[in-house]
Amino acid sequence: MTRGRRSVLAGSGGIIATALAGCLSEPDRQDRDDAVYTSFFTLQEFTSAIVADRSVETAVPVGSHGHGWEPPASLLPEITDTAAFVYLGAEGFQHWVDDTLPELESEYSDEVLLIDALEGIDLLEYDGDGHGHGYDADDYELAVRSVHLFDPDGDELADAHGDHWHGTPIAVRAETDRSLTVEVRDANGDPIQFGEEYHLDTRVVGGESELVDIDTESDHADRMTLTARGDGYVELAIRIRTDDGVVFEAPPLKTEIGDHSHDHGDHSHDHGDHDHSHGEYDAKFFSDPVLAQRGIERIRDGLIELDPDNEETYTANADAYIDELAALHRTYQQRLADRDHDAVVLAGHDSFQYLSERYGFEIHTPVGLSPDEEPAESAIAETLEFIEDRGIEYVLWDYFDGDRLAESIADEASTVEETVMVSPAESTTETWLDEGYGDYLGQMREINLPALEKALGAT
Repeated sequence: MTRGRRSVLAGSGGIIATALAGCLSEPDRQDRDDAVYTSFFTLQEFTSAIVADRSVETAVPVGSHGHGWEPPASLLPEITDTAAFVYLGAEGFQHWVDDTLPELESEYSDEVLLIDALEGIDLLEYDGDGHGHGYDADDYELAVRSVHLFDPDGDELADAHGDHWHGTPIAVRAETDRSLTVEVRDANGDPIQFGEEYHLDTRVVGGESELVDIDTESDHADRMTLTARGDGYVELAIRIRTDDGVVFEAPPLKTEIGDHSHDHGDHSHDHGDHDHSHGEYDAKFFSDPVLAQRGIERIRDGLIELDPDNEETYTANADAYIDELAALHRTYQQRLADRDHDAVVLAGHDSFQYLSERYGFEIHTPVGLSPDEEPAESAIAETLEFIEDRGIEYVLWDYFDGDRLAESIADEASTVEETVMVSPAESTTETWLDEGYGDYLGQMREINLPALEKALGAT
């Protein structure tokens, strides 16, 4: 099938990151010529299981979602200091990877090997079943090509194309104002003039509206001013109005308000590093221990191409890890076989489509594939009806999304006894590492399997 993805075996890689999984220190610069750079935690885990003496680095900080995190600056210099770059070639999964690959392919193909861990894996389509509550620009009367945000000095901070934003995360510090100039370009790429026919309007569509004041009534028709009134995150929707109503609304823009901390010990809020929606295909194959084996094989083959002298070592290490994945698969099969339910409710974006396909159960969520999606009231109502009809007793929630939505649903559903945490296994936390289950296999065994047993009634 045709997929929106790149697949190439040549290029460069590097970035600021951690060394081996669970290690937070930056590697010695003199050793980086032999290092392998990976685009997020899970690929670092898989690569570390295969390599011998090579350092394995990753871009994404501990505690951040692999697919939503964006670097503060280009990582090209870091990537090109290393020998290979391991990534997932699915457009939209990590937008900084999408933006970096063209230059890696064209300018550094003789220096760094690009290893697409998705090569040879058939991805599931995002068919919208149980989802379908995301942003669609076609819902609006005015055709818009892009939206751009500029600071008072005229420097571009962020831009939106289609259903997602690129660029610097927007932050408004405590008790301060931040003015942003908004430029909206029509289908031909020409700036839309605000003033007489079109008027700028911005509203909070996610988070607590009390956290920020929004002023679009200044002397400048294309300017909005944000004032922080608390600490947290909100999602802003930039809109264009006419006298007849709203004719365009941009995708939600995640905005940090006040002195908000990224401490993931508090699950009462959303996390601020999820800035993009997924594309047409779901890239999270690694939630399935069987497909994860294909990813290991792909990385193994790339490393052998990079360093054929160590083929025997790479093959033996890959085989050993594949054996562990196969054992994990058998454990899931055995412990989920005898169950009371064939469906679970996940109050967050669905990172487990491949796992549910493998073990034959349904995942119902009011959200979808992207953590940016704010569930509609109708979707929550459908979820509550689903829970009542199926007698669902446990609502799952993704650690990196937080438990706010799960607790809200549990409060409304008479059959729900408890909310239960799961992990997408695409990141880790300091606590999990300290307690001995912060690696990929540990999260799948010690967090997700017990949670699914409980939710499916398999205990």
